[in-house]
Amino acid sequence: MKKSLLALAVLGAFAGVASAQTAITIYGSFDGGVRSVDNVNAAGDNRLSVGSNGTYNSNRLGFKGVEDLGGGLNAHFVLESGFNTGTGTFDTATGTLFNRTALVGLRGAWGSLDLGRQYTVAFKTIGAYDPLSYKYPGIALAVPATAGVRYNNDIQYTGTFSDVTVRAQYAMGEVAGSTSTGSAKAVGLGYANGPISVGAAYTNRDIATFGNDHYTVGGAYKFGDARVSVGYANEKQATTTVDTTNKFAWVGLNYAFTPQLELTGAYYNQKVQTLNVNGKKDFYIVAATYALSKRTNFYADIDTARLEGTSRIGGVQDRQTGVSVGINHLF
Repeated sequence: MKKSLLALAVLGAFAGVASAQTAITIYGSFDGGVRSVDNVNAAGDNRLSVGSNGTYNSNRLGFKGVEDLGGGLNAHFVLESGFNTGTGTFDTATGTLFNRTALVGLRGAWGSLDLGRQYTVAFKTIGAYDPLSYKYPGIALAVPATAGVRYNNDIQYTGTFSDVTVRAQYAMGEVAGSTSTGSAKAVGLGYANGPISVGAAYTNRDIATFGNDHYTVGGAYKFGDARVSVGYANEKQATTTVDTTNKFAWVGLNYAFTPQLELTGAYYNQKVQTLNVNGKKDFYIVAATYALSKRTNFYADIDTARLEGTSRIGGVQDRQTGVSVGINHLF
């Protein structure tokens, strides 16, 4: 922890010295929520908690810097750390300081080239048609999880040309004697014009003892104060003896009753198959937010999951219901 505090102090000193040349922004999200959930284990016990990495929105403390290099070119960096509301500790067991993002790159009219730890192409693509826009992390079904949320040692290109966004990445495995083991490759394509947005992505990973192929496709349409979104993802994990298929499908509707009050209803379905053993999860959520300002809002949700086969909790519980309430502040 002393080393972590020292690192933050050094970064703060750096920000003060470099601000004359580089525009540096400190930002973040602080989420304080209470959640009650039943059937958390095979015995059917309930749990009430406040210690969280973010019930509605993931907690983060970040630093962004941009330097204008002239000719439409800039250099930039992002350093972002997650933390736990209830304890004030890092949100990873390893205590990694910048576990959420650590990247540096160049951006111009041709696009952006970034290197470091960063969000995957699949994650960014799905974000355009996830009904919850990745809110309620850890509660709602994490549809991009099988393709990875973030990669280390990642080189990623993003280019936006009119209504089209193109993405490509290569994450190095850094295994001696092999350029493929532990690596990941992905491409993605998105289109957004007025009320319509669609996207698709493909990811291939080589993870030591198995290969992983993941693809996703989906879209969203906004009409008036409402927005409907649908999506699908399919992941196949292959080893020398066993293949596992993981399929996701989802649909959701957002409706803004007033500029302050918004309601979201969503359904996520997950099917897992390994050999002849199957698991299934049907997840339903209704969530509401009320904005006190542009940066602060109250939130509440009720969600329930129906589980079958290998998806049962502790191999026994076939249903789980949760309720959350809290406040989220952006800075």
